[in-house]
Amino acid sequence: IEELASLALERNIGFHSDCCLGGLLLPFVDKLQKMGKLHGLDYTNIPLPVFDFRAKGVTSISADMHKYGYATKGSSCIMYSSPELRHYQYFVSLSWTGGIYASPTLAGSRAGGVSASTWAVMVHMGEEGYLEVSERIIRTARTIRKGIDEDISELEVIGNPLSSVIAFRSTISAMNICGVGLALAEKGWHLNTLQHPSCLHLCCTNLHTKDGMEKQFLIDLKRAVKDVKSHPEKYTSGTAAVYGMTHSIADVTLLDPVAFGYLDALFSSG
Repeated sequence: IEELASLALERNIGFHSDCCLGGLLLPFVDKLQKMGKLHGLDYTNIPLPVFDFRAKGVTSISADMHKYGYATKGSSCIMYSSPELRHYQYFVSLSWTGGIYASPTLAGSRAGGVSASTWAVMVHMGEEGYLEVSERIIRTARTIRKGIDEDISELEVIGNPLSSVIAFRSTISAMNICGVGLALAEKGWHLNTLQHPSCLHLCCTNLHTKDGMEKQFLIDLKRAVKDVKSHPEKYTSGTAAVYGMTHSIADVTLLDPVAFGYLDALFSSG
């Protein structure tokens, strides 16, 4: 983020930092590290990269309060580095028949209940509440990452995840990682399936911090890998089949009509 924002600054253009997922988690993780609260955990000697207005050139940041802010959906926010930049999102009409019309966004109406409930949740949580939950989440995520690194050789953690999201792929070409996802689903774990590269990703939340939850996940993950290796033909349907198909087609744009047909079906009244 710092390097990209620096390029934007050199060229005098805006730079947006999308913090919708981690906007209400990373600042507290950063503070926990500085407070020494994560001492003793693996990977804690690696500082979090700067991603906010501390990075010169960042002009706007978005964050979703309904994720790690624990509010209801529809409570996302956007922040700007200056009031002048915020003016560009305003909609003002001086010629409306009802007089001067001014709205902070293009949307003229918005329910106030969501904003009020979001404010209430954040006041209820407070800084100490967010710090406490964030610490539990990071401890859980680091335990899971370490478990995969050290005890499941058939899987490989992608990148160097320092926060709550852990993506992993198969180290065995014959083992379909999407099949592992199906095997996990049979055990009650529903992970997101990704492509380019094919992998699964787990987003650790406060629900995953219950006593023994991370250990049970690692046990079930290891069993899922064993199941897919032993019976690969059993895990070739559903998501595994769809993602396998996208990799076998040279021109993936051929799948556009399929996607459009799916969305059309959702709107169909027949």
